[in-house]
Amino acid sequence: MKSKLEIYALSVCFAAMICVVISSGIGGYAFVRVLNPELTMSSYQYDQYQTNDAYWARDNYQYADDTTPVNRPSEKELTAKRVALFAIAKNSEKREGMQTLTGSFIFLFTGLITLLIHLVVAKKSRVKDI
Repeated sequence: MKSKLEIYALSVCFAAMICVVISSGIGGYAFVRVLNPELTMSSYQYDQYQTNDAYWARDNYQYADDTTPVNRPSEKELTAKRVALFAIAKNSEKREGMQTLTGSFIFLFTGLITLLIHLVVAKKSRVKDI
């Protein structure tokens, strides 16, 4: 028969394992987000930076109801601006990934420490049946 202390310690171990598994999954996705931000960026945002036409449509949607026409810059200028803003969007995605990865490591570390402490408590509190 298990003692109350052992049941408590094993219950905490179970909860800690759930935290470790969840934080590992979230951390894994965040790691991919840091390494390859183009892959994890939303399709909507990614598509806006793939061609000059898509970028121009995104950049000038607010002028659609305006009666004054907006002159489109040259392809070279438009490409330079699109590439620069795409780099900024990728850096933003990387930064968000690093923030998530940091939080995941904190939860992972806390979960592992809790798990180890309560495993020791569970082992020491075992009641031996005679």
